Amino acid sequence: MTTIPITNVPESTTIVIFVLLALFLLSFRKTQHVDLFPITLTQELKGLGILTVIFAHISYMLVSDYHFLYPLSIASGVGVDLFLFMSGYGLSIGMLKKPLPALEFYKRRMIKIFIPFWLVLFLLFVADALFLDVHYSLSYMAQSFFGWFPYARGEIDVNSPLWYITWILMFYILFPLLFSAKRLWLSAILLSVIAHVVVIFNPFDLQSNWLHSTHTISFSLGMLLAWFLYNKPEVVAKLQFFRNESTGAGRYIVIGSMLFLGAYMVLHATSDAWVTLSSLLKSLDISSRIFIDQMSSLVAMLAVLIVFSLKRVDNKFLYFIGVYSYEIYLVHWPLMARYDIVFHTLPAWLAVFVWLVIFVALGWLLQKITTPLGMWMDKKW
Repeated sequence: MTTIPITNVPESTTIVIFVLLALFLLSFRKTQHVDLFPITLTQELKGLGILTVIFAHISYMLVSDYHFLYPLSIASGVGVDLFLFMSGYGLSIGMLKKPLPALEFYKRRMIKIFIPFWLVLFLLFVADALFLDVHYSLSYMAQSFFGWFPYARGEIDVNSPLWYITWILMFYILFPLLFSAKRLWLSAILLSVIAHVVVIFNPFDLQSNWLHSTHTISFSLGMLLAWFLYNKPEVVAKLQFFRNESTGAGRYIVIGSMLFLGAYMVLHATSDAWVTLSSLLKSLDISSRIFIDQMSSLVAMLAVLIVFSLKRVDNKFLYFIGVYSYEIYLVHWPLMARYDIVFHTLPAWLAVFVWLVIFVALGWLLQKITTPLGMWMDKKW
């Protein structure tokens, strides 16, 4: 794969930012919910998350100038954390409402992950062979269908962002085994400890471990939020009153402060921005990636969560993208990396939005195919 040359980078980036800002502002609607963390909010956060991932892949892996889409392109770590957080939260809420034995949990949850994943993977293997004369070994294809992606090689792997599948499957496999409705906080801690052990000792020799090292805590934080909402009703009631009934400046001050904090941490997301702390960690033989890079991303993520939970408007644009976020994640990189004609023929700013439309359309189509198939398999199994 060769990078795509683009011109007029500052102008193209400015256009993308202003169009996105217009879509974002024009799609606000007065909220219909009073809860702190309803399903509409989780979809909006997924929409935000997948956009950050797409922009990062375009900027740092697809085009020749990484300044394109800056600063939209530097928040992908926050986007991945949002997905892990939403997964931990969603699984915990589901188990608290309707506890499932481990085998039943695996059947229902794995179907939702694997059906679209298998379909996309199969089509990619076939398309690469037919159109690009790219062939993968049987062992590679077999391990891929099992969700095993120990690498994240943009030019070699069938879909390098699928390193995330391997990481999230670890949490899914362990979750029902460690889940405790009475001590969900302890389950969250144990999962985080296991994730840190895997990252530090790397027993499976994962070459993509450097990516895992910045995402060991967010899944557990989602579990902790579910525990908090279920076990602290008095505090939740006060927070809901502050969100829904507050008429003073306090809520706006909190939102403004969190926006500033989130932006600051995104712009200072690596150890290079924290020289003194990085030197101290190095002297203690502690990975700055595990600590500084991860903490910066997590602080930014938590700031985003606070802003979204306190706002009194829904965002239809982010919600719409979020509905198809998983399917978009599965298809976006291989299509851009190996089958792009959009960036090669259109101005870069326009190519971004054309691809977004294509991704949403394919996400809609995948859901139309895989959702009824998953429901049928759930009943038969």
